[in-house]
Amino acid sequence: MPQQIAEEKLADDIVYGAQAIADEIGQSLTRTQYLIRIGALPVGRLGPKLLFASRRQLRRRFTAKSED
Repeated sequence: MPQQIAEEKLADDIVYGAQAIADEIGQSLTRTQYLIRIGALPVGRLGPKLLFASRRQLRRRFTAKSED
């Protein structure tokens, strides 16, 4: 049972696709694609096209940038 709870939390933390990432960070799809292309966002790939990102890591990245 505890393992199932941990998996649900992980699933809740992950967003899939550039549009979902854009929605999460409050940017346009075009801007988000640019940020991904230059390596400014912590994203991963599943295969050649499917992007995914951790909501927690995205928040951490934007929080760290705004505190500089």
